[in-house]
Amino acid sequence: MRRFVASLSVFAFGLLSSGCAFDSAPESGSVGRDRSPIINGVGSTAEDDSAVWVGVLSAEGCPSGMCSGVLLADNVVLTARHCVSQTQGGGVACAKDGRPISGGGVRRDYEASRLAVVVGPKMGGKAAARGQQVLNSGTNNLCNNDIAIVILDRHIEGAKIAPVRLETAPAKDEKILAVGWGVSNNSSRYGRRRRPDIPILAVGPFSSSSIGAVGPNEFAIGEGICSGDSGGPAYSMETGAVVGVVSRGGNGAPYDPTSDPDYTQCVDTGDYTTRNIYTRVDTFKDLVLQAFAIAGGEPWVEGGPDPRKAKAGTACASGDVCRSGLCVEANGGLVCVDPCVEGACSDGFTCTAASGTPVCAPIAPPSAALDEAGGGGGCASVSAPASAGATPLFGLALAALLATRRRR
Repeated sequence: MRRFVASLSVFAFGLLSSGCAFDSAPESGSVGRDRSPIINGVGSTAEDDSAVWVGVLSAEGCPSGMCSGVLLADNVVLTARHCVSQTQGGGVACAKDGRPISGGGVRRDYEASRLAVVVGPKMGGKAAARGQQVLNSGTNNLCNNDIAIVILDRHIEGAKIAPVRLETAPAKDEKILAVGWGVSNNSSRYGRRRRPDIPILAVGPFSSSSIGAVGPNEFAIGEGICSGDSGGPAYSMETGAVVGVVSRGGNGAPYDPTSDPDYTQCVDTGDYTTRNIYTRVDTFKDLVLQAFAIAGGEPWVEGGPDPRKAKAGTACASGDVCRSGLCVEANGGLVCVDPCVEGACSDGFTCTAASGTPVCAPIAPPSAALDEAGGGGGCASVSAPASAGATPLFGLALAALLATRRRR
């Protein structure tokens, strides 16, 4: 069995079409035909809507290449570097320390306005936005650096976004969900597909005869992705956070594009074993934070609250709008609160039991009363704040303890 492939293919897909699938305006046009599968996947549903189609448009506004990507915010897309740049043709070979061996050279970046994004599970939707700015690590080779972020020219209304892993590395044997577009080896339908429970085989720096070289900013999986899935997300099966984006892969099998199926080099066979490389996100934390500093807002960090929801102290109608999922009645109104951690709260809040749940509720402002004894023009006296051991809230009630939380 042949198990080691020295040179792997990047997984962007060139669209060869006699017609124009996109109008030049961002709001109109349909997506060009994609023949790029998730191998042995199943149909994708709305829960995967943070995964988006990312296309490169020609000067006439026609799609000339396509990839996948993932929304980290309604105006921020994470994808692969080779999806937003002109690169050297042919395969890519890299060393386990991330050095390029052959191929993978980056020639120039596309203009941001030539990048289009489509949301939803079906090919044929309208472009929801165009690129406004593209960020990358600044290197001139894809090895160990095949990652980019596109800041969009608008906020996509109602967009589903994904949390992202920034603090810890993916782990060997951790399972991921791969999501991408196209006709699969087990389906003739066009559209977004998914394959869950794919184990991570190795996290770089790593090298073996069976897997090959994996750079310090990369991890490897087996069969699961193929051409056109480039830039597509690897979601943690446990937390739903994005841990990587598709870079390159293949099985090294001979391929005749005039007669062989498109997925020939992406499936395990008796003679060829597939290995695929993702670029990690955690090693590019600074790039992600830089993008959010430009785009505005903050990332949804793995294990943390959705940053689009309200912070503690903000008025609320229910826990669904609060980052903590907690909305309580305090000082005559409903406000978002955080849970108490070992009885500690930030300034302006105090730990109070609400329906048996300890929460950090806002401290009531002191009341003012007129000191009539002082006579006309006298001073107003202010009542003393509640003592440290007293509860400064009156009639505290828990309006909504836990909001429905979604992983992505």
